[in-house]
Amino acid sequence: MISGTVSPYIPKSWFHPLGIFKVVAALLPRLPDVSGCLFLTFTVNQLYFGGPESAFDYSRARLRKLFYALRKGVEWEGKRYRMDAPYCVKVEFHKNGWAHFHVVFLTKRHLPGALLNQLWGLGRTNVKRINNKDFQYLLKYVCKGGQIPEWVLNRKSMRIFQSSRGFYKDTPADAKADEPATEETADDLEAEEQDAEESKERLTIGERIDRWSHRALFQDDHKHYRLLRLQVPYWELLGSLVLKLVQAGRYLGRGMIEINKPFQLETLESYTS
Repeated sequence: MISGTVSPYIPKSWFHPLGIFKVVAALLPRLPDVSGCLFLTFTVNQLYFGGPESAFDYSRARLRKLFYALRKGVEWEGKRYRMDAPYCVKVEFHKNGWAHFHVVFLTKRHLPGALLNQLWGLGRTNVKRINNKDFQYLLKYVCKGGQIPEWVLNRKSMRIFQSSRGFYKDTPADAKADEPATEETADDLEAEEQDAEESKERLTIGERIDRWSHRALFQDDHKHYRLLRLQVPYWELLGSLVLKLVQAGRYLGRGMIEINKPFQLETLESYTS
């Protein structure tokens, strides 16, 4: 007899409203203490560009040049400023689809805002200090308003968070990083699924999001996982069946369905609206 639960498929991705928490959870053990560190924000003046995508590509390249100039050292008002500390960059999108960039340098040194404005030259810059709580909050969302811009959905990839060498904490000497997992997990299944499917075809971000919506995860009573491929989005399917599931006592809340007979899985996978 087969029994277990079916739940929505949540990928580990910056582009999924819940999957982003999986990304952050994986990052947290590796993140350094940023208390009091230099926190910079770079925004883009929309009047300089024909649209948000061209602005993003150009400004990202400009940011790399800015980092390079700071590593070499820059003269400003009779002083030389050099910034070679490790750093990270986090991309965020406004509701209108335009990007801005947050940068954290692992240093308590100072950079004048006027100097950054001159090096950036594409819009406003902001210089502050950051703490760990604000840094972790910064990582938990990508799009203000929740909607991913259309031009982002049409791209095949995009780096939302990246860091320079030396930014992450060192792995403890006694960590068994190379020890194989002894138990199958949902994330293991997820990695296999993504590797198998995305190696065959380069999907756009939007296509991947649509594919995720047509997936569900079955966990049996022995904590073995199986990925279900659905004909319709999971939440659409659940909306059609939830009344019957509640009446049968099989809806567990939070999108979870109890499975106690084999044909119930087959019904979910074959269901069409």
